[in-house]
Amino acid sequence: MIGPRRRIAPLVLGALGLTFASCATPTAESGGPETVEVQTTTVDTVPVDHPATFPDPDATRVTIAPLPSTTLPLVFGAPAAEVFPPLTGWEAFDAYLTRRIIGGGSNAASVAISIDGDIVHSAAMGVRSLGSFDLAESQDRYRIASISKPITAITMLQLIEEGLIGLDDPVGGLIAGGLGVEQPRAGTSDITVRQLLTHTSGFGQYEDLFFRHQVESCEDAARVGFSRSLQSTPGGGFRYSNMNFCVLGVLIEQVTGQPYEEVVYERLLTPLGISGMRLAPTFDPGPDEIEHITTPGRNYMEVLGAAGAWIATPSDLVTIIDSLDPTTPGWKPLEPETVAMMKTSANDPLVPDRGYGMGLILYGGGNSGHTGTIESTHAMVLDRADNVTWAITVSGVYPNETPRLAEIVDKALIAGGFLSG
Repeated sequence: MIGPRRRIAPLVLGALGLTFASCATPTAESGGPETVEVQTTTVDTVPVDHPATFPDPDATRVTIAPLPSTTLPLVFGAPAAEVFPPLTGWEAFDAYLTRRIIGGGSNAASVAISIDGDIVHSAAMGVRSLGSFDLAESQDRYRIASISKPITAITMLQLIEEGLIGLDDPVGGLIAGGLGVEQPRAGTSDITVRQLLTHTSGFGQYEDLFFRHQVESCEDAARVGFSRSLQSTPGGGFRYSNMNFCVLGVLIEQVTGQPYEEVVYERLLTPLGISGMRLAPTFDPGPDEIEHITTPGRNYMEVLGAAGAWIATPSDLVTIIDSLDPTTPGWKPLEPETVAMMKTSANDPLVPDRGYGMGLILYGGGNSGHTGTIESTHAMVLDRADNVTWAITVSGVYPNETPRLAEIVDKALIAGGFLSG
């Protein structure tokens, strides 16, 4: 079961202490983290470059309220020359994000923040396409890359809760047969749903397969996965790979007899009141969609499928992640016990809240979420252990390391007076 969430006390300037939890580092075009930091010698690890900050664990409440603005002085009883007070609150928050992200070279960004499951702020900055004057708006959708993985994980776990398939059933042979792979390579038939959800299936990373136009679709990529040797024995260790979630998307279709995208809408998005999300192609953004500059001749969105092809707004992402919290209002897609499994690390049983769970990156201290990185795309969603969830999506080159978004959002909250610096 999930323990009670910690909360931040009302803001008193200079009185709020900060602790730290670290973020996983994504590869340049993996759509997510190549490895996750854990305290063990049995799995790959990476150093943490940009930690996310979290409030005092002993505090009890968060209050989003800016510091008071200054008043204009009087000179000899008459109004002084006009003085513009410094920005505070959400204006300062948005201004800081604009200065860092748009000023850093990206063409558009959008952000949403919720408290106790209610979205309290959303904003957009920049332009929909590079070189245009078409301003980005909060309802615009961005590539979210590997933040697609929590969406796929939730949908798969719903099927497991309903008893349509077992978490530890060997499903590799079923999937391979449905794909027309007559002789799957040794070990692939024994792969279970749990191993796919936790990146412990033994599949390699297949970076070139997904990002260098070697196949035309996720189904084609999955056929390759079942036709080649595994990198390790199923269940033998953590190795982040888009192949796992591409294959999960194929399995969802085989179990339900419906297209993956349709199943996700029916079981998750529509009950949450979300519309407009879709599995987008690599080129040709639609209405209310942000353009991401892409090298000609590539097709990674079509190949990623359930592993990384969704587009969404930050508000969509916050709504989805908040739906996993039994303490927030609204419809819940999964039982609390299932969510607890999602938030239990597959990397090291001695560090259960840090590493990778089932479709979620675990940052320690009850903080979880996911990053997403593909060409000209940086996105992150974070469910903090207090009662705040935020998501940010970026089209462009900055920041070059997606987990830096955690540091940028924290500093924006400090600029707005919501956290003490």
